[in-house]
Amino acid sequence: MLTPVSPLPKSDPLISAAERFGQGKLANGRGKTFALAIMAGLYIGIAFTFYITVVTGAVDQSWGLTRLAGGLVFSLGLILVVLCGAELFTSTVLTVVPWANGRVSTGQMLRHWSLVFLGNLTGALTLVGLLMLANQGDLYGGQWGLSVMNLAQHKLEHSFMQAVALGILCNLLVCLGVWMSFSTKDPLGKALLLMLPVAMFVSTGFEHSIANLFLVPLGIAIRHSQEAVDWLRLGLDPSHFAHLTLANFLKNNLLPVTLGNIIGGAAMVGLAHWWIHGRTQTQSDSVPAQGEKIMTNTKLTAGTLCHTLPLTISPDTPVTQAAQQLLRRGCGAALVVENDKPLGFVDDQDLLRAYYLTEFEDTELMPVSKVMQPIRFSCDVGEPLTRLACSLAVDEKTLYPVSDAGYLTSFNLDNLEQRAMNAIPQGSQLVVVTRDGRLAGVIERRGVLAALTDEPWQQAPQETAEVA
Repeated sequence: MLTPVSPLPKSDPLISAAERFGQGKLANGRGKTFALAIMAGLYIGIAFTFYITVVTGAVDQSWGLTRLAGGLVFSLGLILVVLCGAELFTSTVLTVVPWANGRVSTGQMLRHWSLVFLGNLTGALTLVGLLMLANQGDLYGGQWGLSVMNLAQHKLEHSFMQAVALGILCNLLVCLGVWMSFSTKDPLGKALLLMLPVAMFVSTGFEHSIANLFLVPLGIAIRHSQEAVDWLRLGLDPSHFAHLTLANFLKNNLLPVTLGNIIGGAAMVGLAHWWIHGRTQTQSDSVPAQGEKIMTNTKLTAGTLCHTLPLTISPDTPVTQAAQQLLRRGCGAALVVENDKPLGFVDDQDLLRAYYLTEFEDTELMPVSKVMQPIRFSCDVGEPLTRLACSLAVDEKTLYPVSDAGYLTSFNLDNLEQRAMNAIPQGSQLVVVTRDGRLAGVIERRGVLAALTDEPWQQAPQETAEVA
């Protein structure tokens, strides 16, 4: 069944995808949002654990190549977030796109951001606790833990404005990666699009608030867990990391970096692309150039295409009579109705099947109820033509097997054209149109095609057929 939707005032496909992305996130309940945010915090922490393992001990290697390798493995975090449908604060700021179009309130958006941030914190600290229980800091003779503390302390040495700028640059890249991922439904394609932006921000030392929610608390925890003998073994004095405290983290890193992440993602990616591509066109913007064809079909709705007096037959109408009426009216399908209630429909394929089943005889004895198809498509009179055409063209759940939470439900290596051939929806010959829940008429598939191509189409006469 088609869900009535409002027509989008945008033409850029990535803006449309970004709006669906944002609205989908804001539509989740608080419990689900918080759980998905916890998972995102875990995913980013896992990626940073991978990064630390790769760069630890690589002192004799090329500085740039070592950081590039670390950045590439860190991209695992954002790949997990995107493909598993988790809620990450630095990408959820793209909900400014539906906010800018007036589809969500400021309060709703900010409450969502706060809940996601809290969930990310919970997930990051959960992983910190697990790594401490696993005594992970002792890897490579304690050098693994030393790497964590050095990285964490370095992040607390920025000035306030430097940390803001590094946060802006980081989330500019993160959100550009997510924005590019809107261009494809292919999981491998999404992963590849995310890798280089993430690798750049990590290898260059830009600041990610949620990654820091994991790294700095882990560094503080390792510092306080070190025994005196461990400091001596590492050749360090405990005072070397005296600056590594929670107060310094909140003041010198988390606050300015979070502010920068919001500016870089929400303003420089979300609002910037919305301002360029997504704003509703003004009257002056919409004036066509000389000689340009004004396409009006995309403004049509189901109500304007609706056949208000369709061919209707009763469920006990013999197949032969149904075929005769279908041919006389020049219709592609007939609506099967009983007591003013649509039960299904029959088209020429259904009637040919009936002839086959009766061995081309005794079709007068077979009622159309035996071969009719159930009504699979119905919509409101306000359904936009473009959305209706999409639903009749392919079954998008088959073409793009992704759950509402963003999880991939199946994998197919065929290209888009091959998958589309396998995603042809059944029962798409006839669409029942309703107004306030009551039958308003029907639309034949050929009528939708005619409207899309601006091709004149002779619709069946507007008269009620005799119901046998």
